[in-house]
Amino acid sequence: MIRQCRGILLFEVLDIRNSLTIFWSILIACMALSYGIQLSAGGNLTVSSGMAVYIFSSIAGFLTVKETYPFSIKMGATRRNYYVTTSLFLLMLALFMAASHTVLIMVLEAMEAFGPGELKLFYLSMILESEFPYLTNFYVDTAICFFLQAMFFVLGSIFYRFGLLGGYAAIGLAAVLLFIPAVRDEFIAVIFKFGGEQALAYHGGLMGVGALLLVLGWFILIGAAAKSVMTR
Repeated sequence: MIRQCRGILLFEVLDIRNSLTIFWSILIACMALSYGIQLSAGGNLTVSSGMAVYIFSSIAGFLTVKETYPFSIKMGATRRNYYVTTSLFLLMLALFMAASHTVLIMVLEAMEAFGPGELKLFYLSMILESEFPYLTNFYVDTAICFFLQAMFFVLGSIFYRFGLLGGYAAIGLAAVLLFIPAVRDEFIAVIFKFGGEQALAYHGGLMGVGALLLVLGWFILIGAAAKSVMTR
């Protein structure tokens, strides 16, 4: 079991390595370009890299099933080993994305402090006014990235097993629920709590919700074939 899980994890890491390299190269280049524009044009320029990190995490979670599940099952991996390993992989990916983003923020703020420019950064943990902003940013980014990866992994599992009809039905159901006033108001209230006094606890709860979503995803993917509905 351990050897099989190790092989699945290695395959998933190698599968996403090129995507991670391209993403971070583009993001760093964009930040460097923004700094260069600010130096040449003068004035203040505010940039934010957090949204790009969250979007990439969502896409990575969605594509994980399609890219790794068929190959792993065809190579003889059990569904249980695949799912346990993939859950660990998503957590590791969230930690990596959060750590890399925090390091990028530290470097850019150092350039802002000691360089000639006036580049201003905005990242989500700034609104929490923590005594340890970088550690808080790492914690918040980990929670958000893990939640998004888990949520879109489940959505990708639905598309994989039930095809376009099942996937779009799930998205439509979620959209309909948000149109219900009581659900919409509660959803908005919960969103604002992530910037309040209990924000750190809420982000911890967000990771718990992500873990529950992965448990739900197990029941969706356990009966899935080695080929998706789209290719059968």
